Amino acid sequence: MPPIDSDRQADEQLVRAAQQDAAAAPQLLDELFRRHQRRVGAWALRWCDGRTEDAADLAQEVFLRVQEKLAGFRFESAFTTWLYLVTRTVALNRADAARRRPAVSLEEHELDPEDSAAPADEVASRAQQVALLRAAVVAVLEPLEARVLHLHYTDGLTLPAIDRLLGLDNKSGAKAYLVAAKRKLRRHFEGRGPGARAAAEEEA
Repeated sequence: MPPIDSDRQADEQLVRAAQQDAAAAPQLLDELFRRHQRRVGAWALRWCDGRTEDAADLAQEVFLRVQEKLAGFRFESAFTTWLYLVTRTVALNRADAARRRPAVSLEEHELDPEDSAAPADEVASRAQQVALLRAAVVAVLEPLEARVLHLHYTDGLTLPAIDRLLGLDNKSGAKAYLVAAKRKLRRHFEGRGPGARAAAEEEA
């Protein structure tokens, strides 16, 4: 196959050529990735709040997703716009997966007697507290409040990072949702005694 003079072609031309010629697609995709590697890396670093290893993993997944989804690009926007949307989608999906993982791990840990040296009554009490908190999150919080709460306290994201991740452009950003979530949970547990309140705040 003769070399492709892709440097002079616009991104959209490369995409169209890759869609139409399966044999040339790998070389064309390599050129697209070379052009936009720095850009995607910078986006990934922002979504990952400066964590370089996570950003590298995110960028790699973005390029894999682009390769999978390239046939569906309809040229209704600039390629870079579509590329950013792919990056944002992958970042949000990874954040959702990270948000679900700790809960699953906690349940598995508590159900396995070999993993815990604590007395059975303490394990049972802890499991009950976790169950009460999860039920309260579902019952009293708005979905976005619950998401911000988990991203901040469980995933360890800073408030500015959550603002970027969720696209929050209101004045107070994630902080407003976090304050509202904590207030609602405190009110919910006020009638359950100080032990329940402390457990809820610790788990949150």
